[in-house]
Amino acid sequence: MVELKQYIYLLRKWLWLFLIGGLLGCAAGYLFSLYQPTIYETSTKILVSRAIDQDSQTYYFFNELQLAKTYAQLINTGLILQNLNQELGFEVGKDQISVRQVEDSLLLEITVRDSDPERAARIANTLVEVFINYNRDLQDKRFAESEQSLKDQIAEVQTNVAYYQGQIENLSQSSLEEQKQQVVKRIQEIEKQLSSSEEEIIQLENELADFFPSPLVTNTPAPYWFKPTPTPAPVPTPTLSPQEEVRYKELQLRLDQLKSLRDLYKDVYANLLVLDPNNGVYDPALTQQQLQTTLALYQQIYSNLLSSLANVQLAKARSAPSISAVEAATPPAVPIQPKPLRNVLLGLIAGVMITVLTAFTLELLDDTIKTPEEVNQHLRLPVIGLIGEIEAIKSKNGAQYSGVFVAENPLSPIAEAFRTLRANLDFASVDKPIKTLLITSVGPGEGKSTVAVNLAAIMAQRERKVILLDADLRRPTIHHYLGLSNRRGLTDLLREQTKAVNVISSWGNPPIDVILSGDLPPNPTELLESEKMTRILAELKDEADILIADSPPAIVADPIALSAKMDGVLLIVEPGKTKIGAAQVLLEQLHRAGARIIGVVLNPVSRKRSHYYTKYHYYTSYYYSRSYDRYRRASDFKERLPAADKGRRETESHIRHRTPKK
Repeated sequence: MVELKQYIYLLRKWLWLFLIGGLLGCAAGYLFSLYQPTIYETSTKILVSRAIDQDSQTYYFFNELQLAKTYAQLINTGLILQNLNQELGFEVGKDQISVRQVEDSLLLEITVRDSDPERAARIANTLVEVFINYNRDLQDKRFAESEQSLKDQIAEVQTNVAYYQGQIENLSQSSLEEQKQQVVKRIQEIEKQLSSSEEEIIQLENELADFFPSPLVTNTPAPYWFKPTPTPAPVPTPTLSPQEEVRYKELQLRLDQLKSLRDLYKDVYANLLVLDPNNGVYDPALTQQQLQTTLALYQQIYSNLLSSLANVQLAKARSAPSISAVEAATPPAVPIQPKPLRNVLLGLIAGVMITVLTAFTLELLDDTIKTPEEVNQHLRLPVIGLIGEIEAIKSKNGAQYSGVFVAENPLSPIAEAFRTLRANLDFASVDKPIKTLLITSVGPGEGKSTVAVNLAAIMAQRERKVILLDADLRRPTIHHYLGLSNRRGLTDLLREQTKAVNVISSWGNPPIDVILSGDLPPNPTELLESEKMTRILAELKDEADILIADSPPAIVADPIALSAKMDGVLLIVEPGKTKIGAAQVLLEQLHRAGARIIGVVLNPVSRKRSHYYTKYHYYTSYYYSRSYDRYRRASDFKERLPAADKGRRETESHIRHRTPKK
């Protein structure tokens, strides 16, 4: 409950800062909206699906979700943007386009931003077309080499087929030598073709070996003395990407085609060797048979090449992932920026958060005493008084003094607070009477003189003989509060120039005896430490029920020197001003001097802080009510009182505030 009250107190304390921060944040958000360019946003969706020939049960290939993720990264690349710019005829920035995969789906959402809504929709729709064409061209390039190679081989085989058909038709004795030369030439061509095929097969097998965790055993023909062993079925690794998968299938298909063609060329090679007659004997029937066999082999090769070309084209069509537009982009009607309301709200939140952080930092850095709990925590002393704010009035020299407030406002909460302080002092003197009381503070301007004069006046109301001593021999102020002359006082007693009865002034009704400071000496600390001061205090102690002494603040050594000679010390702490460290140092010095510290008085307690102190809040609510406001106005009282009663009251007021005789 106490922490909640503290939070409420901090909220009330820093509310002005929070309001300023919120207003500045709102203004900043609005100004930011004014300088933001107008941006429109539209989006389109495309569907990505796997290739037709990809087996969904094959665990080592990427699944469709991974393929969609790959395409999401590919769309916003430089080459596609370059093609898009060429298609549109104007420049499109990379930051204008963003792509995301719809969660747990094969949909890709393409978002485009632009200052023109029509142009934003056009960019989005054109980008989908460019990407689909790019993907198609990319797949075409993968099979272009195989297609071109097969087409070249088909053209060459067609030439050979036509040649052997002509040879069979023109077979004669006269063409034997020419045929022999052509056979030798064909044998050389077949040898080159076989050598080229073997090299390409070895290269493809090496490339395929990179797709497997261990070297790939091949069936490549070896020397005649080496007997080849069957190739075990390869097991692909589970890390192939979609692009690697397509490449693997392409290489495997090309390898199978080359091996089939190699075998056919071997048959042609063997048949041509038979057509090379080493003995020069010409047999037309045998020659015709060999030419027909060779022609049949070339026709079979031609058929196989056509089948391989068709297979490559089919594989190209089946291996390409499908990309299709699902939802076309439309021109947006409302821009996504600027959004003044959103920016103002964000500015408000940011401003409040910054001011909250600032207030929190200031509270952490604040090392002053603010509450009774902090007094108990850091000083280990009881709080025996809570004094509210007293309105100050200006004296003739311009300084501000509050006067004796309890005498002028006997029913105010301030007077009640001093009565509570008086009662607490009475309780503190039960076991050990307090005849002399020193009032001091850590620093100047913390209200010790105000407490001293008002406490003396409230003590006198209990029909006690009170002596108010101004022991501040550096900057005395008691005479300003009481309106007395400071020509004679304590320094005259210390110089033994007069007796105490001659420097005592009577003030107020009921009266209090006042001993002012007198002329300021050059050595106040030595005078207060002297035995003469001890004898003066003892003499005054015997003459009064209680002696209240006002001293300088603890920034000088005077209160420390005087504290050991007093029955008790009352420490004045101003909430929010008195430093914790300085108060602790003062307490340590007082303890070393042997002083008896009665407690702490918090003065002044601000009206804004009064909610924290329940009892003071009760009196404040009563004091600042309308009925008491009317009671405070002296002019109202004078208008309502009869003439005789009015005169009697004025006489009593004059007696109460009269200047004592010198």
